[in-house]
Amino acid sequence: MKVWLPLFICLFRFLFAQHDTSIVAVVGSYKISANDLLTSFEFGPAFVKRMPDPLREHLKYMTYEYLLAAEGERQHLGESEFVKQRVQGLEEDNAVEQLYRQDILSKVILSEKQIEQDARSKKKNISFRWIFTASKDDAQKMSDRIAAFHAFDSLFALQLDSNLTAGDRSNETSLLKLERDNADLAALIKKLKPGNVSHPIEARDGYYIIKIDSLRQNPITTQTEYAELKNQAIEIRTKIEANKLADQYIKNLMDQNYPIMKAEGLNIVRAYLADKGLSHDTKVTWKIPSTFMTEAGPQPISNSGKYLQRTLVTFGKRSLQVRDYVDWYEIRQFQLDTRSEKAFTSSVKKTIWKMVQDRLLSQRAYERGLERMPDVIHEKNQWKLKLLYLAERSAVLRTMNLSDTVLHAYYMEHKVQFTDADGKIKKYADVKNEVKTDCYYSMEADVLLKKIAEIKKEIPVTVNEELLHRLSLNVQRDIHSIDAVFYKPGGTFPHVAFPTIDEAWSRVR
Repeated sequence: MKVWLPLFICLFRFLFAQHDTSIVAVVGSYKISANDLLTSFEFGPAFVKRMPDPLREHLKYMTYEYLLAAEGERQHLGESEFVKQRVQGLEEDNAVEQLYRQDILSKVILSEKQIEQDARSKKKNISFRWIFTASKDDAQKMSDRIAAFHAFDSLFALQLDSNLTAGDRSNETSLLKLERDNADLAALIKKLKPGNVSHPIEARDGYYIIKIDSLRQNPITTQTEYAELKNQAIEIRTKIEANKLADQYIKNLMDQNYPIMKAEGLNIVRAYLADKGLSHDTKVTWKIPSTFMTEAGPQPISNSGKYLQRTLVTFGKRSLQVRDYVDWYEIRQFQLDTRSEKAFTSSVKKTIWKMVQDRLLSQRAYERGLERMPDVIHEKNQWKLKLLYLAERSAVLRTMNLSDTVLHAYYMEHKVQFTDADGKIKKYADVKNEVKTDCYYSMEADVLLKKIAEIKKEIPVTVNEELLHRLSLNVQRDIHSIDAVFYKPGGTFPHVAFPTIDEAWSRVR
């Protein structure tokens, strides 16, 4: 299991490393640098990019968030567990990212021969389809039928339905990208020719039978196109090699500390997670207890301080308790495999090992003082601002009144919005959920803008108009812009890659 963040995030951050620290806006004691604004805009939601003056509009919403964050700080929301736990997790994540740069990325060296070879692989596109089965026996039966009757196409069609299209079970990519995404699969596919069908391939979730539909090479490229191919090849090969180094790095770290998972702790964690995400019938079928016996009688696992203090993992002279896992899991909420009892237990174990890896990596990063690096401190502060904004926004929106009286009054005032295909106004009872949504969004905008206006009376906002104008010259409106979320699933704290503005501001104009 890899715990490092995707390489492209590191590369993007490197591009922005040479940043402009000129201050474009000041909100109370908070400063927004040109780099903060441009980075936030680059990875922000698309609705702003479609506006006539996109960078100015983006800055407006940034100042809204900074104002709400400043109010949240005045209300001591930064002392809440919601904010403190997540800020700590994000600081650890950014410190570990610095560790990754120092101990992994810096060690990746590519030869010109390898780059040339990868550029050629990047030109080779492969198209393939697959049949999936959950069990080995079913996969072998499928494979035997295909071998005897050349039945891949018909069996492939049989697995499709209204919820599963041919596109869901097919892929077209370059050999180099395939090696980056799945090295084992790429090694096998390289041995197959168009029309060939593989033997069953075992994966984490079941078994795959693959058919190669085509393998073609792009025509001769120009010098400029080939240079771009080489740049792409360098990026992909760097990630491939970095992944190998990271796997070995993690293995060595685990071997050095020799962590041991305790059976009792695992059973308690398993029961805790089952209580969170499994139905009563499933827990009974899998014989997972809902309560543990205490001196006060049977108690739900989450209410038993005694069991939460039990040891989960030991390594060296250290140990982690069940409570450590609970705190770690609560702010991450990993998806667990619930297809079977065996799959569920296996996925629980993987999250426990993930926590151990996170702790070991964080410990090494902190031993080197990487949490004190300027980039780590700056990003930690950016995320704290974001979390303060979210906490204050939630507090403000909790003051909204969506009673039946308010909703009915909204309906009476906006009846013409709730009509059927013939233009006839629908009854309130039939559109109450639609009314509630529309009323919520309308009230949300009013409440937030009113609160922001109040905060502005106490906290001044100043904008460097000359700098903003100069920056805006290089930012064009894009009416065709679409939303693309850059997500960081690795590291010690999965989250969106950058603390940009909230997409919800699209409802507040």
